[in-house]
Amino acid sequence: MGRKKAKAKSGGRNHNNRNNANRTKPNQSSTASGSQQPRNGKNQPRLPNNYLNFLNRQLAFRLLFFYLDESDRLQLGKAYPRFQNAKLPAVEPSQVSENDDQPTPISTTTNGEEQLAKTKTITIPQDPHTLLARLNTRRLAKRIRYLRQQDTTSNDAKVNDDYAYAKNKTTEQIAITEWQGLMVNYKKKMVQKQKEQTESAEEENEKDKDTNAAAVSFPSQLELLLFSPCPRAVAVLASYPRSGNSLLRTLYERTTLRVTGSDMRGGLTKHDLVGEAATASNAVQFVKTHYPERRGSPPFLVNRAVLLVRNPYDAMESYFNLMMTNTHTTSLTEEQRKRNATVFAEMARKEIQVWRDFHEYWLAQQIPLLVIRYEDLIRHTDKVIAKVIRFTLEVQNMGFFEDRISRCIREEQIENLGSYRPRSGGIGKSLGTGMYSTELLNDLNQGIVDTMIKFGYEEMMKPNPEDWKLEPLDQFGVDIAGKPNTFMSINGNRLVRGPKRFTNWKDVRSQMAETNEEKKSC
Repeated sequence: MGRKKAKAKSGGRNHNNRNNANRTKPNQSSTASGSQQPRNGKNQPRLPNNYLNFLNRQLAFRLLFFYLDESDRLQLGKAYPRFQNAKLPAVEPSQVSENDDQPTPISTTTNGEEQLAKTKTITIPQDPHTLLARLNTRRLAKRIRYLRQQDTTSNDAKVNDDYAYAKNKTTEQIAITEWQGLMVNYKKKMVQKQKEQTESAEEENEKDKDTNAAAVSFPSQLELLLFSPCPRAVAVLASYPRSGNSLLRTLYERTTLRVTGSDMRGGLTKHDLVGEAATASNAVQFVKTHYPERRGSPPFLVNRAVLLVRNPYDAMESYFNLMMTNTHTTSLTEEQRKRNATVFAEMARKEIQVWRDFHEYWLAQQIPLLVIRYEDLIRHTDKVIAKVIRFTLEVQNMGFFEDRISRCIREEQIENLGSYRPRSGGIGKSLGTGMYSTELLNDLNQGIVDTMIKFGYEEMMKPNPEDWKLEPLDQFGVDIAGKPNTFMSINGNRLVRGPKRFTNWKDVRSQMAETNEEKKSC
């Protein structure tokens, strides 16, 4: 004990003579070296004797794991038993799945290398502000390439760079300046329409263009995004998986230049949806959720909701492709679909109940609700996104956003507007893949008649897509007023997907891989 106290008082260690019995006393060493004496007679804190102990003392394991890859953990586990046997941090399933449409359960053990090997699924969500800064930086770089392509006659790259963005500013400062410029330009545009002398207005406009580099027009995919601080209850985009929420989020972001959020940590950050898991930071006001199909993290308050609906046949078939291929864009081959027809039928009988109960849950809520359909979104994109913006932001005068919609959406094809290129096909395409037998369709339709009628899908229950008219919803979206000043909390314990409605996709993919290997060997 006395030896430990002596070390604590020491201003440093004598690494050359650790076993020397005639070691200089701590007080003498401090005085001789001229080091500062402890204040108020208290001992200075003892520093850890290695960097690992410093991390263990100062940082939470969750943060420590963020800086280490799997090989580092294995090596540290072999060298330091305490590290090897330490309890791993609890991680929400929604934070570790490879895609955002199926959480991957995590099980941990306390068995050395086996435990550490399983930590490869543990990921720490990157800071949303860092992700946004990286995205905006990439867009600025693309602007330079865009300008060089537009001005092929100029060999001076510096001239193009000056028009790309304002210098000596952060990406956030540039985004704010450009957003303010958009507002100013819109107001000038409105004033010009009221002027009788158009020539003088055009001259003023030309002067503004000469003095303001932000007046250079870039494609909407090169405009910078901003977070929108929202300390109050937020609006949510609720949808069953594979119903078009990523497309709608991208359309919303391009029009409003505001980042949308998600209460899950999925793989969509690589598709430029940087607001994943950003709800906890109060930085977003429009948040995607699949609740109560699954539970996101953390719980939060909601004051209004957009319910995005897609017909169950296309939604379930797209969901099956996603889970079997583990990608958002790849489809199964015809041969793979035939081999897995039984698996699909079993899944569909479970999922149709989840689809029905999910939508009935949201229809029963008391908060203001806007119901829109995916089928209307891809056919009448400008009308639907205008409806969503008016409802979500509670905007009365849509003049500015109508101008934005004309610029960002009406000038583009719907296939080019999403965050990733969707699978080929149209409305009702799933009924032509051979996945839905007559018997299966009859089983599925028995329990969803009332829900299908509510969303105007009754004609789709007859498997003849050529005969469908599918008129858009009234005014391209049904607005349900709800009760004023009403809030709800989501991501609670109530889920519509119970154990009997769960499909073990990991086992299904393993069986498909084994079948493929057997076929190759033959």
